[in-house]
Amino acid sequence: MRKESFSVLFETKEGMAELVNQPCMWRSAIYFVASMGLFTGVCTNTWLMSQPLEVRAGVVLSTILFLVIGLFLYAMLLHGIMETFGALAGDAKALICILGYTALPFLVLTPVALLAGRMGLGGLPLLAIIAIWGFIWMNYLLVRALEVVYIISVWQALGVILFSLILLYVFFTWPFRVGINLLKVIMQSL
Repeated sequence: MRKESFSVLFETKEGMAELVNQPCMWRSAIYFVASMGLFTGVCTNTWLMSQPLEVRAGVVLSTILFLVIGLFLYAMLLHGIMETFGALAGDAKALICILGYTALPFLVLTPVALLAGRMGLGGLPLLAIIAIWGFIWMNYLLVRALEVVYIISVWQALGVILFSLILLYVFFTWPFRVGINLLKVIMQSL
């Protein structure tokens, strides 16, 4: 398992190609939960140290549950976009299997997050940089996963990832913008 995770992180093209050829749903889920759980746990437990253990565990569990559901829905979105663009040869199950491995950068960055937490409030900029770096690395792994599952070029996979991120941005920000504009209209009419 260590060889697989090393291959996914540092020899990405070959590592993803190996994963597609074997069933790895449970290992992928374990890696995702371990990666996001440790990263989230380090971040929350360091800054919520004064809270009871139940509160900190609840924050970690709810965050992991939210991220697992979000990742599954994101996989379905990516598969739908790929089918819309005509890449019908892809396997949605293989994509879902691989997506758990894309969270491995957060497992690698967990010790740095612990260092940021030990620094107190001065470590917040470092934590932000780590989170952004992990997100970029995760998106790179997503590009490689799409490339292997749907047998497309890196540039096509990058275009799909960027398009999906724009869709998610619109989906999550549009209701707030409409609500704010509606409040402005209501306030002006009063």
